[in-house]
Amino acid sequence: MDLQTRKEKLDLLSKKLKKKKFWAILLALFTLSVNAFAWFVFSKYSEYQFTGSVSAWDVEMRDENQQLVNNIIVSVNMKPGMDTFTKTYEINNLGGVDAKFSYELQSLKILGRDINVYGIQDADDYLENFYPFSIDLSSDKSLIVAGDKATFSTVVNWDFEEANKFFALNNIYDYNSTFKYYKLSGTTYNEFEVSDTNYNANRDSLYLEKDDADTYFGMMCGDYQKSSGLDCIEMEILLKVEQNNS
Repeated sequence: MDLQTRKEKLDLLSKKLKKKKFWAILLALFTLSVNAFAWFVFSKYSEYQFTGSVSAWDVEMRDENQQLVNNIIVSVNMKPGMDTFTKTYEINNLGGVDAKFSYELQSLKILGRDINVYGIQDADDYLENFYPFSIDLSSDKSLIVAGDKATFSTVVNWDFEEANKFFALNNIYDYNSTFKYYKLSGTTYNEFEVSDTNYNANRDSLYLEKDDADTYFGMMCGDYQKSSGLDCIEMEILLKVEQNNS
């Protein structure tokens, strides 16, 4: 066999091999695409099946007038001896899944001044006991079974001149020369001489008796409402509802 004939045969063999390789690659790609499509269809079907198996999730929040979103604003105008202020909200579980309910104080303004609620260890105790008035946030249940409801309440009460109580000062209090100020030593409140020059340096360790604290807030609330047209207390509260998966 001469050299030319051998070369022609080799070229022919090479072309046949390339053609087989091409069809093999094409077949592999086709198989891969079929498998990928099948997996896609299976995945979407599985997702649909899972979604369809979840019970309906439907929670409605209402006060006495309207449906609400989960953030509520409560504002209260106050005076010593006021009638108890009560505001209630219903959280209705209209779905087929039990729900966990909780709440969180997001912000608090008193006389237009911001209180750092995130720096307070126990917000409920602070609201109930730090001021001469008390603010009580409460819920009648933390688990709302399907078809049931919970009631969240905000109650503000101001008993006038309750005896033998002292209240710590914070940034809400301005100096007033007509009041007697005290410092706590052990379990005893001792009168402390305060003037406008040393008030700020000592303020956070000072106390007022209940009747002076009543007088201060009664006077300041009246002035604040008159000058601003706003209520003395404003709270933003987050009502949190989530599926109970336990």
